[in-house]
Amino acid sequence: MAATALLLGVAMLALLDFVARSEAERGPSILYLALALGLAGAYAAFSPLDRIGAIWRLLPPLVALGAVAAALVWANSAATSHATIGLAAAALMVLAYVGFVLPPGTALLFSPLVIGVLLLANRLEPFRINLALPLIGVPVAAGLGELVSALVDRSTRTQDRFSSRSDRLTRLEDVLRRFRRPASLEEAAEEVALAALEIFDVERATVVLRDTVGGLIPVTLGPSTSEEPDPRTAELVVDTIGGDEPRLVPNLTETLLVLPLPATDVPAGAVVVHPVSPEDPAFTLDLARLFGTQVGIAIEHLFEIDKLERATTRDELTGIGNRRHADTLLNSLEDGDALILLDLDGFKAVNDTLGHAAGDQVLQDLSQHLRDCLRDSDTSARLGGDEFLVVARRAFSDPVAVAQRILRGWATSGRSTTLSAGVALHEGTVAVDETFDRADQALYRAKAAGKNRAQMWVHPEAGPSLNGHSANGDRPAG
Repeated sequence: MAATALLLGVAMLALLDFVARSEAERGPSILYLALALGLAGAYAAFSPLDRIGAIWRLLPPLVALGAVAAALVWANSAATSHATIGLAAAALMVLAYVGFVLPPGTALLFSPLVIGVLLLANRLEPFRINLALPLIGVPVAAGLGELVSALVDRSTRTQDRFSSRSDRLTRLEDVLRRFRRPASLEEAAEEVALAALEIFDVERATVVLRDTVGGLIPVTLGPSTSEEPDPRTAELVVDTIGGDEPRLVPNLTETLLVLPLPATDVPAGAVVVHPVSPEDPAFTLDLARLFGTQVGIAIEHLFEIDKLERATTRDELTGIGNRRHADTLLNSLEDGDALILLDLDGFKAVNDTLGHAAGDQVLQDLSQHLRDCLRDSDTSARLGGDEFLVVARRAFSDPVAVAQRILRGWATSGRSTTLSAGVALHEGTVAVDETFDRADQALYRAKAAGKNRAQMWVHPEAGPSLNGHSANGDRPAG
């Protein structure tokens, strides 16, 4: 729009000059020039001149200057008394346009060109027009152009700043909404690092969380990612953990943003991101303070929730899953998983002869034994009393082998009790309750077959269940 206004304005000046002449003085050159500038202005109205590079945005003022020079040369023989004012107005419009659409300082650099065009036209054909007013008006117009440029630049910077602030706050809100519950401190650190990269629009982020025993868990994301932060970052992290306020730290050719993740209890931590834009430092620190507080609280809440969930799904005596956790494990069974039910042989005798404290110790020892001998993918829980449940994931190749490993390890530990196990392989077409009943039937047969053995449930059409194994590996007679 600025280019359109400039070209149409100069066209209007030429048209007014044409109208101001007497009929005898009117020549077609000024009218043609006015029409040409009008057409150029109309074209500029539908072209992206104001939105493209600075070099192309110089085209309209150059066209306007060329038109002024042409008008001076072509119309000099019949100059009007208004031409002096017109020249001054044209110079003002040209330099105001330059100041409006180009960076500060351009109007001052452009003003000698305006003066040069006037003097060059004067050399080509001596004027009867007094150039004193236009030449004096050029510096004034340049000053006004610079004032316009400064105001436009300030307005643009303010608008960009507000837009950037709004965008970063929106990103913060979006990231916090998408923040998912981490399964570990390592995963939590990675979540925070990803959020920091997105919110602060930086290349590299290092997050360090402190665990319950004081150890540090670092995660670094970005170019040249390494597991450990560089020495400078490590130093900043140590100084920041447990702190209260974020800060901007100059480091060689870039600026680092360092912020703590406050928490009333562990995990606490710190975040270092770089390079940070030096513009709008006050807002960057405010955003960092908000980010650190919200993320710190979010992580703390997530782990508090996990603590509560663990408390409601852990057996107080043994420390492994309780009946509620066992129900969850049953509902998580997939095709090919093995369900193993365990029962201590002679446990009642331990309670009757040695007391309940000794019985409790046996249960605790068995729970520890299960934690030690199971694979990472397998899970155990206490059903109640001396009955335990184990889910062995993807154990379809030899489901009874897992039970055998449990029984064999317990038998060789010198305990006064033995274990019996019932094993059932879960099928995707069968309800989990049916699989539990099958494992329970197999456990009953193991007890009936002499205890201290694992019994695998088989379909009735497969014949008698002869695939039981004792703890020492012997197959019992049918």
